[in-house]
Amino acid sequence: MTDDKPTASDVDSASTHSLLRAEHHIIRLTFWQTILSVVGVVIAVLALYAALTESAAVRQQTAAAVWPFVQLMVENYDTGDTAGFSLAFTNAGVGPARMQDVRVSIDGNVTRNWSELVASVDGDSGAAINRSFISDRVLRPDETVIIFSTMDADLARKLVGAVSKPRGALTFCYCSIFDECWLADSRKDLQAPELVEACPDFGSETYLN
Repeated sequence: MTDDKPTASDVDSASTHSLLRAEHHIIRLTFWQTILSVVGVVIAVLALYAALTESAAVRQQTAAAVWPFVQLMVENYDTGDTAGFSLAFTNAGVGPARMQDVRVSIDGNVTRNWSELVASVDGDSGAAINRSFISDRVLRPDETVIIFSTMDADLARKLVGAVSKPRGALTFCYCSIFDECWLADSRKDLQAPELVEACPDFGSETYLN
């Protein structure tokens, strides 16, 4: 009569086979979990990149919609009998412009107010003039502010020659509502102001009024 009971070696072999199969399943499960994790990370990175790109595009569009562009306007007329002169700023952009400091110099000498401006060209201190402040002012789109004007013929003619290059230099800085700032200099191309991180502080050289 044959004994069909499994031997110890048979039991060990069966146990080993079961362990190998279980280990194989675990490895396969871990592999697919790793793949799914990697795919999840890639999808998350792509979604984040898309969100950041869209956010940057929206910000650029918004900034363009409120872009200011401040221009310096020097106007004069001379009919022989009469003459006039004006110095003004106008916002030709589509958004408000926050004006910062303005610096005016004639022949290398900084003028901080209208009386010093008149004196710099040996003008009559009693001449009739109009003036307005510009620093720390907000210019609306299409708004123009005349900071200095006169219809005194003698003074007007002197100022026309003084503010022309290379004698005159007017530097000004302005910012948008998003704190993007531009620095312009009358001795350079006023159609292409320099984009700066922040407007400079002219301190005691700031033109007041």
